[in-house]
Amino acid sequence: NEQRIKEERIEKLRNSENASIIGNEIPVTDDYKQNKKNAIEYGKTLKGEYTNLDTGKSVSLTSGKKNGGLYEILQHDYKDAEHIQSIAAIPQIIEKSIYIDTIENEDKGKHPKIESYDYYVCGLTIGNEEYTVKAVVSNMEDGSRYYDHKLTAIEKGRLIDLINKAPESSVSISTQTPETDALSG
Repeated sequence: NEQRIKEERIEKLRNSENASIIGNEIPVTDDYKQNKKNAIEYGKTLKGEYTNLDTGKSVSLTSGKKNGGLYEILQHDYKDAEHIQSIAAIPQIIEKSIYIDTIENEDKGKHPKIESYDYYVCGLTIGNEEYTVKAVVSNMEDGSRYYDHKLTAIEKGRLIDLINKAPESSVSISTQTPETDALSG
């Protein structure tokens, strides 16, 4: 039964529409701090509620650090132009991502308000380049927040092929909480 659910989610992902941006929405220079500022300023114009089409769940995009949001996303990979640009795609990422799994928050000390994390995957086209985005949403009593995301240069179709060919335990996109670096690699 779990295998069938996994196969259905992979098939949904295969048929899902990529989020897509031009790739020049946010000015990127050689100054990493300035790029981070530009991304946060741009991101603030996107703050609000968005609905994930796969689950019907409402997810809010905030700028805060505490339980996810723009500052959290820019804690890592801010030297990558693609990661900076991906901020512009967050509303589409929320809307077009396919739900993969929910994991309980195992570090209540660090994030006492977060009950669990939902993991999503989405294709993202930036200009002519294809990426796969692994996104995390934090679930709290007062709703769900876009927590963080990580780009991988593997395009969605290739990632699906890798998952399908791999033995059950060797490819996982959602087995850890954000604190244990679920978004890496």
